[in-house]
Amino acid sequence: MKLIKQSFEFINQTDFSLVGIKKHIERCARVSYKSENKITDTSYEKFVNMLESRGHDRPLEFGTVYLTLRGDDADALRNIFIYAENPWTKIRKQVIKAEYDPNIRVVLNYVTTNYRVIVENHLEEDLKYLCEPTEYHYKRYTAHMILDRGVMDEFRTHVGLSHLAESTRYCNYSKDKFGNELTFIQPCWDIRGSNYIDFLQHAEWGYFRMLKNGWTPQQARSVLPLGIKSELISCGFKDAWENFFKRRDAPDAHPMAQEIANPMHKEFFKLTKAEWLSQL
Repeated sequence: MKLIKQSFEFINQTDFSLVGIKKHIERCARVSYKSENKITDTSYEKFVNMLESRGHDRPLEFGTVYLTLRGDDADALRNIFIYAENPWTKIRKQVIKAEYDPNIRVVLNYVTTNYRVIVENHLEEDLKYLCEPTEYHYKRYTAHMILDRGVMDEFRTHVGLSHLAESTRYCNYSKDKFGNELTFIQPCWDIRGSNYIDFLQHAEWGYFRMLKNGWTPQQARSVLPLGIKSELISCGFKDAWENFFKRRDAPDAHPMAQEIANPMHKEFFKLTKAEWLSQL
């Protein structure tokens, strides 16, 4: 067994073409099965098709879709009310002078949504309006966290964010890719003089014994403690993240939650501040 510290990384989507959307979905979704080693330049198509065919819709939420819908284009506006009423979509409007007549005003609808909204509402035709995010689009942010199971369970209660987690149902930690050992998260308090390490070693012994006796990973995980290392991908709009930090980077939050949420909050502030300044 080994102990590691909690950590995080913002892995925001950088390619907003359909290919880029699907690649980001694959990158996020493969964390659940720890199969990132299977990612290739072309694996995204088959992988996302598999998710859609099996009805695994949650990972599709991680593909951010930016659209610009012109108010003088009837075809572009045919689905505007679907987006307007969707809780996972935000729209900002701007009025401009029409290029063809300066006396005419045109409303531009800057839509930010996710690929699940597109698929579930059969809006694939609208992907012809895909665009790079402008200063008027609401932005979405994706974070990859390594943390203990207890903190992860708390973080997943934030329903304004989309979440994908490392699955102890399918991950078999006796395999070579996991180093044939369990990984636990180092507590942020002093464990010297306690039997903490001994208890973790007993949990590891029990887990591997269950597997050896023929139990499946989803059965053997019953003996895993909340200190087991977990990985969580979370994605959402700025206001959802601000609500997350309000609750988790707070004096009354769990110490382990504060340990990771505090530096994340600072990094998020820098990230969003830089984008705000770039729009001035």
